[in-house]
Amino acid sequence: MSWYHAALLSGDRPSYRFIDSCKRFSRRLSTGIYRVVRRRPTSDAQLDVLLSRCFQHSRSIDEIVKCTRFTKAEIRLLYRSFKQQCPGGSVNEERLRSIYIQFFPQGNAARYARYLFAIIDRNRKGTCTFDDYIFTLSILCRGTIDEKLRWIFRFYDIHGEGILTRDDLGEIIRSLYDLLGPSVQPVADERHIQRHINEIFHSIDNMRNEQITVEDFINYCKRVRIKAFLIF
Repeated sequence: MSWYHAALLSGDRPSYRFIDSCKRFSRRLSTGIYRVVRRRPTSDAQLDVLLSRCFQHSRSIDEIVKCTRFTKAEIRLLYRSFKQQCPGGSVNEERLRSIYIQFFPQGNAARYARYLFAIIDRNRKGTCTFDDYIFTLSILCRGTIDEKLRWIFRFYDIHGEGILTRDDLGEIIRSLYDLLGPSVQPVADERHIQRHINEIFHSIDNMRNEQITVEDFINYCKRVRIKAFLIF
């Protein structure tokens, strides 16, 4: 889940690149889901029973459709895919980190995986289950513009304070450089990172109070390039 975050690693028009990266990330997730649905159309009453037991509060398949905005076929196929990758029915932070290591073998995925896991694990159980997985996908693939931006804001808000500080952004940017490892050229130093942070705050923190609220964040992203989201 690093396509939309990668924009922060560029000093060239960071806000525009940020919005474009959000768009690409959501589109790739949606494309992957539709490919799976086309390959394996099915209707399975037994699977619906298993699905209803995967949620914190038992739900019928119709209730899951309403909550997630996926079709029944998409939900069934997402569940099969999840069970294939996670036979035990859950993923912990270590497992998530190992997945990212496969994609970024030269990097250090520890910090990035920790922040990402924290937002996916909605109930702070220490594991991510199918309901965490599908509700996250629901926001990123079927959510409104505001819902997607709120999710991204929460990812950056690593302390859960409802505001973004320079320290928050610095931690996320450093975690991205750690994840990508030596593939980032030129190698960024602390001065480079601080320059990115300054550019972001200069663009969004209009009150100059050294913090960015979720409203500031959403309003700015929608104002600078609303057309980037029209394909969602």
